[in-house]
Amino acid sequence: MLTTKLNTLPLFFSLPLAAVLARPNPAGPNGPKPLELQPSRVVLHDAHWTGGNTCDPGLCRAYRSPTDGGHDLSTLLTFTYPPDFNGKTCWLEFATPSVSQGGLVDVFTQWSPVNTCPSAANNRDRDLGRMSVPWGGGKATWIETYNGGSYMTAPGPCTGKPGAVEGFEVVGVGDFVNITWMQLPGMGLRVLYLT
Repeated sequence: MLTTKLNTLPLFFSLPLAAVLARPNPAGPNGPKPLELQPSRVVLHDAHWTGGNTCDPGLCRAYRSPTDGGHDLSTLLTFTYPPDFNGKTCWLEFATPSVSQGGLVDVFTQWSPVNTCPSAANNRDRDLGRMSVPWGGGKATWIETYNGGSYMTAPGPCTGKPGAVEGFEVVGVGDFVNITWMQLPGMGLRVLYLT
């Protein structure tokens, strides 16, 4: 899991954390606060397929442009569920820093997480839904869910078995999208959970 001292982050990344961490609690205002699971691996995927993926890129992106020669970028995230994960309530949350552009992203599952580089694969599987990412950073909101379910788009029983790995892909939607973030506590795509 990723651990970071918040006081070592650049100022523009640390300012929005207070707003992001003050998210509504699905257990109610007096309920237990959700915890977060950070990805065990982050991979930047180039949709052009001519080069390899970049492992642990530092800066994550959901990028699309009709002028980039097909080099759209998405971010692949692998989560490793801890041994004590049975019986928890889980969901995905995505937040970006104050310097990020906004736009739309789709979140996909992966049929097998991509953990090796320079593999060119993304192993895209099921589209969970679409999120609206606010301009100037903050918490994204689910605006559509797909495939007839609410798996990971709303609080529900965790289906990740203890010790299992699960992969997700964050993909830009539309002609011009350039959403960037660093995967940090309170930032990026995380699995939130209640014990």
